[in-house]
Amino acid sequence: MKIITEEEKNNHRSYIIKEGCKGLLIGGAISAGIFSFLKYKQPARFATFSPSIKAAIFAMPTIALGAFYADQGSWNYDQMIHQGDYQKLEIKKQELKLQNLTTTDKIITKLNEHKYEIIVGAWGASLYGSWVIINRDKYMTTAQKLVQARVVSQFISIILLLATIGLSIRDAEIKKKQPAEKPHWKRVLEEQGETK
Repeated sequence: MKIITEEEKNNHRSYIIKEGCKGLLIGGAISAGIFSFLKYKQPARFATFSPSIKAAIFAMPTIALGAFYADQGSWNYDQMIHQGDYQKLEIKKQELKLQNLTTTDKIITKLNEHKYEIIVGAWGASLYGSWVIINRDKYMTTAQKLVQARVVSQFISIILLLATIGLSIRDAEIKKKQPAEKPHWKRVLEEQGETK
């Protein structure tokens, strides 16, 4: 068991408080958005809510995100302090590998690392964009517009998935060209042998 110093304890607490406040701000903004939407876009339904339900609409996302960010902040702080040196070495090794690649290969590698975020973001943007364009049609009903927007976003999703498969194949080709990497356990043993 590691005994922490008073300074480490204070740094940990301040980091958690900072992350928790960030979560409270984000949760508060989301709560305010939900509250405003219900109050101004659904006034009849909003009028039927009791004061406790209205308070819960505002409090629950705020408290939940504040707690989540604080908990995640504790975990991140632990990672930074206790695994910081190892993480820095791994980042430097990754940067050295990237420096030896061509510009195109660097772009493909980075895109492949963040492919899921790109897919989800592009899908959401395509759904919103198709809705904005299709919503201009004055003759279709809202249900028909939603179906059309969904079909367009599904088409774009298929294109994105095919592009992702292409990226994965190209990334695998790039990795085949590189020298084989030693397994993690072998590197750890070698590093421990060097320090003795």
